[in-house]
Amino acid sequence: MLEQELKNIWKSSSEIERIKFDLSRLMMDLNDKMKGLERAIRRRDRREIGAAVIGIPLFAYLAYELPFPIARLAALLNIGHFIYLIVKFRRMQKKKRPVDFAASFTEQLDHQKSGMQEQVRLLDSVLWWYVLPPYLLNIMLIAGIGDPATYDWAPLLKDSVPVMATEKITMIIGLGIFYALIVWMNKRAVKKTLKPTISEIDRVLLQLESKD
Repeated sequence: MLEQELKNIWKSSSEIERIKFDLSRLMMDLNDKMKGLERAIRRRDRREIGAAVIGIPLFAYLAYELPFPIARLAALLNIGHFIYLIVKFRRMQKKKRPVDFAASFTEQLDHQKSGMQEQVRLLDSVLWWYVLPPYLLNIMLIAGIGDPATYDWAPLLKDSVPVMATEKITMIIGLGIFYALIVWMNKRAVKKTLKPTISEIDRVLLQLESKD
């Protein structure tokens, strides 16, 4: 019933009133989409920080337990990368300024557009700061594992690490596929979600300019 009434109002409105009606609808749709994106970004940041916090003690155990110098160094460098991720995501959280609802609609939209552009830059560069460092370090760790027969290891760790060349190659390929999927998913999010949202913001800004 409400939808039909809105259609009737739209049909009987003047051209100027229709523009105002369309603009209001665009702004409401955009506002809902922005709220959803902001929630998703906050969940992602918390998830990444949580994963890094869990990863630190796991790789600390590897650094303590592995007797191979290269593998141990790779584990320690992985801990450094986890710390880097925690600092990076925390800085991004602090860098975000809340929307000033006392500002004009145009200023609010410009602020939201700037935030989305920052996310585009972040995800477009994910290969260099998120994927490549741990992938190379894990290759280093896997390749650095030697013959367990010459060392006195804890039985659990002995049975868990790749020793044979075929096991190492399989694990490296599997990690490569996993990290490639991460890059693809982030690129897809930019193409399917963030850039269309920026275009929608530009559309509303254009409508506001023409209204003035």
